[in-house]
Amino acid sequence: MKTVKSLAVVCILFSVSAFANGEAEIIYNGGSILTMNDAQPRAEAVAVAGGKVLAVGSDQEVMKLKGKDTQVIDLQDQAMIPGFVDAHGHVLMIGLQAMSANMLPAPDGEVNDIPALQGVLKTWAEKNEEIVKEVNLILGFGYDDAQLKELQHPTANDLDQVSSEIPVYVVHQSGHIGVGNSRALEVVGFNSDSENPAGGVIRRKEGSNEPNGVLEETSHFMAMVKLLSAVDAKGAQSMFKAGMDLIASYGYTTAQEGRATLGQAKLMRSTADTGEMKVDVVVYPDVLTNDAKAFIKNNHGREYKNRLRIGGAKLTIDGSPQGFTAWRDRPYYNPTPNFRSDYVGYPAATSDQVFDAIEWAYANNVQILTHSNGEAASDLLIAAIKDATEKHGMADRRPVLIHGQFLREDQVDSFMALDVFPSLFPMHTFYWGDWHRDRTVGPENADNISPTGWLVKRGMKFSTHHDAPVAFPDSMRVLDATVTRRSRSGDIIGPDQRVDVMTALKAMTIWPAYQHFEESSKGSIEAGKLADFVILSTDPTAVDSETLDQIKVVETIKEGASIYVANEAADTAKDENVSGSCAMSEKCFANATASLGSVGLVHVHDHHN
Repeated sequence: MKTVKSLAVVCILFSVSAFANGEAEIIYNGGSILTMNDAQPRAEAVAVAGGKVLAVGSDQEVMKLKGKDTQVIDLQDQAMIPGFVDAHGHVLMIGLQAMSANMLPAPDGEVNDIPALQGVLKTWAEKNEEIVKEVNLILGFGYDDAQLKELQHPTANDLDQVSSEIPVYVVHQSGHIGVGNSRALEVVGFNSDSENPAGGVIRRKEGSNEPNGVLEETSHFMAMVKLLSAVDAKGAQSMFKAGMDLIASYGYTTAQEGRATLGQAKLMRSTADTGEMKVDVVVYPDVLTNDAKAFIKNNHGREYKNRLRIGGAKLTIDGSPQGFTAWRDRPYYNPTPNFRSDYVGYPAATSDQVFDAIEWAYANNVQILTHSNGEAASDLLIAAIKDATEKHGMADRRPVLIHGQFLREDQVDSFMALDVFPSLFPMHTFYWGDWHRDRTVGPENADNISPTGWLVKRGMKFSTHHDAPVAFPDSMRVLDATVTRRSRSGDIIGPDQRVDVMTALKAMTIWPAYQHFEESSKGSIEAGKLADFVILSTDPTAVDSETLDQIKVVETIKEGASIYVANEAADTAKDENVSGSCAMSEKCFANATASLGSVGLVHVHDHHN
């Protein structure tokens, strides 16, 4: 404890000069405090003033800052850690997830076969009858054909059993595929005469050219635009706020909109200007959309305005690994019957687009995040970054690899040499580890999806993410998957890629803060940094790692103010078919789902993982 005490004195001296009277507004003690600061990894108490950390250290030293009005909060043997920093997610679309019928399989939902999917949709539509009439849509989010008993996507015929008069549309958990009933296909305008759009597929009924309801990539996003085209900005703001509420409930104090249209970016700015943002939001507009480069160049920066900033640009090279649309350097291992044996997926952007976007970002000192899942996609990304580096030299640009599910080890070496920051998605080991082992890449290569172990071996910083609404933004599921890599079936997907709990926590706090150029103000509990905290039900380093997913977020604190407190109502909302703060609110849902098209909230190139 001698080191902790001496560091506490240093913190106190710093803080007294930073705050007028040197007294704490709040002191937290009585629990495990994990700081993510290697120089002082644990502490007994934390003092807060002015929305920032005033001091960190022993009870004896920190309590010297207690004044007559100081509030002392007993953590009651719970754990305090820095607020989670969202390394990659889609906070606006999380709002849509929060207000749609929950199509997720267990343990996050109840849809494990097509009859259950139909039943959940019917129940949701009955409970939200007025909403359905107003928006003329029954919408579900999160089904997974890999987890359905039938091991296949539902079809238009299946959804016609829910309704033959009202459009019904369900979005795959990957976000890359959707299914519409016959009425939805009619509204969208897809029929036997429709050709596949560039970068997408309209699946057909066997032996005919008639659509079967399943829409891949571009065709899916085109359908979303059409079905969710009745828009107003007020409703979209409601959805955005619902997304922030949901992500705060999982302990995130900084959220990300990881691929925004310009309409989305402008709408989020208007929401921020109301002064009602609970969490910080970093926005990365899609660099390939019209007028994006000029907008990003003129608006990106490191300073928040009313809790929002444009962080840089987003580039997407390919699609979903579990949905077989990631672009590989070899055929998929054992794809479902609708794919040929030589099928390798396909790119979502041309080589010229990738080289141009990376070169533009480097030339203009714009941070760029690139979605790359398959090996071929990463080969293209590496080539483009090498080219841009040769032209513009090395600098602290912190380009980010998003996902990198199917990486070769030589590609990890290349990313390290090029100073690319990896943001990986270890939740795949739980949700789709069995699927990757048996279908996409096979047993040997499945062990190396989201290869955090390779990064640790090289001493690389990295982040981990949830990519919600692909899954819930469940921080403890992210932590559990990174540490255990245990799949739904109980198999360990890549034992050599597992990391210890403290490393996994750093990948959710201080390292994604670095990813965002915010390590001086966030990511660890240190004097002078923002008082962004999460209180957990127990210390993650003190429990059996197999129980990490059972830890609960008790409270989320943003700059010293509580923005989420666990309670029975909130937990109930998460367990129902809709899961956010807007859950079952007809006005909130109607306003939000009627707000996706005309303000540019959905576009045909929007790829999630």
